[in-house]
Amino acid sequence: MLDTARLIYRGGVPEAAEPKFNPNFRYLKTTVNGRAIYMVLGYVDKRADGQVEVWYSSAGEVIKLLNGHLAGTTGLSVDWREVRFSSLPSWQGDAAKSTSYSRERDLMPGYRFGVRDDVVRTPIAPPKNSALSATAAGPLQWYEERSVSRPANLSLPAARFAVSAASGTPQVVYSEQCISSDLCMSFERWAPPTPAAGAPASAGT
Repeated sequence: MLDTARLIYRGGVPEAAEPKFNPNFRYLKTTVNGRAIYMVLGYVDKRADGQVEVWYSSAGEVIKLLNGHLAGTTGLSVDWREVRFSSLPSWQGDAAKSTSYSRERDLMPGYRFGVRDDVVRTPIAPPKNSALSATAAGPLQWYEERSVSRPANLSLPAARFAVSAASGTPQVVYSEQCISSDLCMSFERWAPPTPAAGAPASAGT
């Protein structure tokens, strides 16, 4: 897992040593094996199935998120080069009901195309163990997603999502998702602290 963290963020720093943030940027805190990497939002790609946020690390690795779901990666030890969703449910439905959708992903290395996941989303109680650090887990609506994959040897561990309705529109503020059976990470929307009056803004990281 330490090697994985190095692949994701070369020269990364422990969670305790936060970089200097630029308040003009939007950040995503990505955690692998207790090691935190702060990614910056590069741009939003508007697609027919929603808006894909494209996040960059300082070393150029890329994470793409569609409504909180992994929609592509670049520069990791295993990459999802392209992801296609079918009947992906929104986060605005009945929070007490289970829902389902399907996903196809193209993987590298190995040129494995069209790996299919049949996914079931189920509401769960707030977990007692997570990497969530910017807010309390209790007020959030939590979901777990379990999948059955074809081929079966490319199955993934369960994913978890925390959804906030504080802005009026449900939004994933934290998730735990796996790229492969042994490459898992968490993603948390991160608002940098407001700099003290008169303090110069950083150029970001």
